[in-house]
Amino acid sequence: MAARHSPLRRNPTQSRAEATLKAIREATLRILKEEGPARLNTNRIAEVAGISIGSLYQYYADKHAIAADICNELLMSELGDIKRLDRQTLSLARDSLDSTLAFFVEEHVARHRRLYQQLKGFYLEIHWSYDFEVYSRKLYPNKPSTAEWLPSALQQHHAVLRVHDFELAAQMVVNALEGTIHATLDRNPDLILSQAFVDELQAMLVNYLKKTPTEGAPPLPEE
Repeated sequence: MAARHSPLRRNPTQSRAEATLKAIREATLRILKEEGPARLNTNRIAEVAGISIGSLYQYYADKHAIAADICNELLMSELGDIKRLDRQTLSLARDSLDSTLAFFVEEHVARHRRLYQQLKGFYLEIHWSYDFEVYSRKLYPNKPSTAEWLPSALQQHHAVLRVHDFELAAQMVVNALEGTIHATLDRNPDLILSQAFVDELQAMLVNYLKKTPTEGAPPLPEE
């Protein structure tokens, strides 16, 4: 897996710097939309943004760092909802594991959909190296990761589960979810736009975690 890119080399301290960052991001999106990802490089971004290449490198190491910052900006509206989403997820977990997984999968896929629809082919180059959860944890250090809150949710529904090591199961769920989404983006990206993909992904996780009717039934008497 590629190393995760740290978007900004330095933080803007004045309005002029903010304007430069905005121009860089807008130029990147304009090039992707009008010229395609093959034309995207730091020299072309600086040219379209109307700045020197030196000014660009004051803030970004490369085009991938710019893209990571754009991803953060595109998902920024979700940050205000993180605490609400956490509360909703934990509330659902008390009542229904199926509903919890459905909500979790839908929210996770929706983020990748948004970035793919905005960045198109370029997101397919960088999706393995961008992690929104890492970014949100920087802003909300006390926010539990999925691998941290999911074991307690599984514990509440242990009677219907086939798994017994809840921490391992939680990590398997996270890995299966992220791995399937990323593999789909590599091989058939438009599939993540369909509700059928979300439904099948949820069913895969539920089938891994929960007992089948025969697993929960008492053994048949011997004849």
